[in-house]
Amino acid sequence: MSSLSAVKLLEVEPDIGRFLTPEERAAVTEAVSVPVATVLKGEFTLLDEGKPFAALVLEGMLFQRLRVGDQVALRLLGPGDILSGGRTLRSTLLTQAECRAAARTQLALLGNEVLLAARRWPRLMAGLHLRIGEQSERLAIQLVICQLPRVEQRLLALLWLLAESWGRVTPAGTILPLSLTHEALGELIGAKRPTVTLALTELTKRGAILRQDGGWLLREKPPEPVGEMASIQEPRLLEERPLGPAGGDELVGVASRVVLHETVVTLQQRRRDASRYREQIGRVARSRDSAA
Repeated sequence: MSSLSAVKLLEVEPDIGRFLTPEERAAVTEAVSVPVATVLKGEFTLLDEGKPFAALVLEGMLFQRLRVGDQVALRLLGPGDILSGGRTLRSTLLTQAECRAAARTQLALLGNEVLLAARRWPRLMAGLHLRIGEQSERLAIQLVICQLPRVEQRLLALLWLLAESWGRVTPAGTILPLSLTHEALGELIGAKRPTVTLALTELTKRGAILRQDGGWLLREKPPEPVGEMASIQEPRLLEERPLGPAGGDELVGVASRVVLHETVVTLQQRRRDASRYREQIGRVARSRDSAA
């Protein structure tokens, strides 16, 4: 990662100042500059230069790959997205986590300059927070897409999801200027590469998508819902209660029923074993009498 000259934060990403008053926006635009770093294609992205708490993608794209067991999932971070700092794995389920540049990428490093500005103009952090919330919503939608039953449905929905962030509308359709390998598409939707290839062929044959140099032309919208969303029981955390019979704890009652069931099963098995042993002893006695 190589550092370049600084840029004015609101000039490269004015939407972050959406909650500022016109006077505050002008002041922040003039006062807040952040350093820019360039990450070459394939490099592992580390946010430890100058201790930035986050980085804003200005140009290029990052691949964030996470592994749980043998399953790998992929997340894309493009222009306008924010990459959080820190390299420590936050979950013990993750066996691997990395973030690499898919192409030459420029990052605006958000550090002390932004924190000092936030003390003077607190609404600046509201814009950053909302941007991170938008990313979380896109990630949640990607999770829902992974649960669609057919791979071609997942692919079409994913391409439209990416187009909402980085596509542009033309008379011929929506252009997504993003080139992804079949393997990367599979990691984005939870499918194997050969299945992705077949699904792309099917979508292309029916004219839903068209492959173009460096991207895709989207012509068919994802399928609309045909029914109402099924209701599920509202999730809730169990209340903490004192353990012990005196407290009437439900967990103790459940445990007692489990122990009782296991005891009954054990006694039934021993009864069957005893009956089988008596039969064997009877056969041995009859054999002995016959021999005598």
